[in-house]
Amino acid sequence: MIRNASGRRMTAVIAVFVCLLICLGGVAYAADGEGSESGLSGDVGLLRTDNGHYVMQVTVENEGEDFSGTVQVIFAGGNTYNCAYNTELTLPAQGRKQFTITVTGRAAETARGLCALNFLNEQGELLESLSLKNVFGGDWTGIQVGILSDHYSQLTYLDAGGVDFDLRQLSGPLNLVELNGENLRSSLDGLYFLVIDQFDLSSLREEDIRAVEDWVRGGGWLIVGTGSYAEKTLSGFDEDFIGVEVSAVSEPGETNGLLADAEKYGYYYGYRDADVDFTRMAIADLDYRRGSGDYYESVEHPSVCCQVGDGAVSVLRFSLAEEELKKLPDYAIRNLYDEPMYQSESYRFSGGYMEMEYVGQRALNLIDGIHTNVDFTWLMVLIGVYVVIVGPVLYLILRGRKKSEWYWVGVPVLGLLFIVFVFFFGQGARVSGTRAYSVTVQQAESTWTDTYFLAYHPGVEPWEFRLNDRFAVAGPGWDGNYRGNSTNTTDYYYTVTSGSDGLSVGIWPRANFDNGFLYAGGKAEAKGRLSGEEIRLSDTDPEGTVQNETGCDMMYLAVWNGSDIMVFSDVKAGETLDIGQAAADGRCLYQMTGLYFDNLLYDMVGLYRGPAWYDFEQDAMAALLIGLGAACEAGTEDAGVIVGVVKDYEKAAADGCHETAYGCLYSYAEMEGDSHASN
Repeated sequence: MIRNASGRRMTAVIAVFVCLLICLGGVAYAADGEGSESGLSGDVGLLRTDNGHYVMQVTVENEGEDFSGTVQVIFAGGNTYNCAYNTELTLPAQGRKQFTITVTGRAAETARGLCALNFLNEQGELLESLSLKNVFGGDWTGIQVGILSDHYSQLTYLDAGGVDFDLRQLSGPLNLVELNGENLRSSLDGLYFLVIDQFDLSSLREEDIRAVEDWVRGGGWLIVGTGSYAEKTLSGFDEDFIGVEVSAVSEPGETNGLLADAEKYGYYYGYRDADVDFTRMAIADLDYRRGSGDYYESVEHPSVCCQVGDGAVSVLRFSLAEEELKKLPDYAIRNLYDEPMYQSESYRFSGGYMEMEYVGQRALNLIDGIHTNVDFTWLMVLIGVYVVIVGPVLYLILRGRKKSEWYWVGVPVLGLLFIVFVFFFGQGARVSGTRAYSVTVQQAESTWTDTYFLAYHPGVEPWEFRLNDRFAVAGPGWDGNYRGNSTNTTDYYYTVTSGSDGLSVGIWPRANFDNGFLYAGGKAEAKGRLSGEEIRLSDTDPEGTVQNETGCDMMYLAVWNGSDIMVFSDVKAGETLDIGQAAADGRCLYQMTGLYFDNLLYDMVGLYRGPAWYDFEQDAMAALLIGLGAACEAGTEDAGVIVGVVKDYEKAAADGCHETAYGCLYSYAEMEGDSHASN
């Protein structure tokens, strides 16, 4: 059921009117859930996490007149998108209600503490907006930076004076939190950064050190100062976590060749601008080439950086407690935090694998490119009609009236009219109604599914479509084409609505040809298993068998051991695929050795370079890319992956939405040769 309500045509006008009312004091804005003139108040808090998503409990109260409309929770922040979660309800005078909304991890993590609770009447008019700061269990006071040090007072300059910062994903003041062995573990969830400097890590409990490592792998950003404390600080971490060794430490006054070269070639601009004297510090010589991790030398700071899981680590060559460093300008301090953020965002590689998000978005873009391009057939027909009929007739008429020279004036005019005609009418031919292309990814043995889909509508009105009953959570998928206002909690692009007829998702297009990348997750029946035995992938002599025990016919099935991949066609339900025989029979559409995940996007099946060279269905092969990415992200280093694509899989949208649906079922199997199925 597609909702393009005509009443929403007035939303933009209403929004402008509401803004005027706000300026004139006509709408009361309250902070931190406090009541206001409307009598409507409430709060939002974290109840629990579930499958990587956040179950938020919303409490609303009404001390005024009866209310019937929509309670809207908007998560805003970062520099990508805002998301509005809408719940339809009635709240009588003096009434109080509680309900839950399930927020995708992506929507919640971009909020960065910015959240608004809005009350809209049945006409969509904003009656009340409450600014909330404690939606994740603690007051939002800015960018939280934990400091674990025996000399905390010497590191307070790291807040850069408390001024607001606009980092890569975050905005707000840098607020320092003093940590110790007692409060470290309990404080990690509220931190964005952790600085460990001049601290003996051996004084911590083993479980605290492991908690820090898990926090980083889960997306935290760790900055480690060394200098004279280098051994005491680094030796406490597992070698697989920080693969950096200390070769030597120069004493203050000693010449350090590395830093001398850096100064000579103009690196570390902030230090140069502040006239920081490196010779007055103890400098650690860090050996990072023999250990684990893909470290690189920073040009912003004397440090080495590496992505670790979804987070990153930056190891400095000196202690941040050095007096000289208090000279650093604000931009250099900002770059100190920006460095690990950049590493975890832009360098989406670990052991040669690319994050599933990158592959998935590009694959959905391919689907979009195939099916939502403007149809120029009409233009071709009109040109043909003009050339064969209109043109000659026009020429003969003008020639008979001795006005043949006008023909050459009419040619460009008519051509322009044809183009304008096709532009306006061709949009309708491009896509009829809302259309979604969904790829549902499920570990075949699991009862949880993740559906990633691209949704498109040619108009500029807001729209949404209802999801099938099995979905419990929905929200933003990948970034898409939208860039929202990171600090405006009335501005949103993605919508999730919980109403009387179920859960809906939608987008608010800004212009024609806009689209959105959406996500939905929920329960489903386990499909069985894709099992493999004695699998050996080879250019010349592949061996082993794959059993399709899912009950689903697979259009394509990929077998990948982390460096070698083979893609087979038409694997039926219950079939035991003999890899060697299938290759001999010509059922192997594609094979490559030495293919790591970072090359998968560009090399597999020539998807983005020459699809005409191969005989395959592009939609389905793009879906296979998404399935491979998801399976590899969730897998283990010692397991290969088997992924099958099913056409016309369980659709995500209910009722009238036009949807092309694919399913990707995957399982893990032991394989001979390299196995690097995940990062």
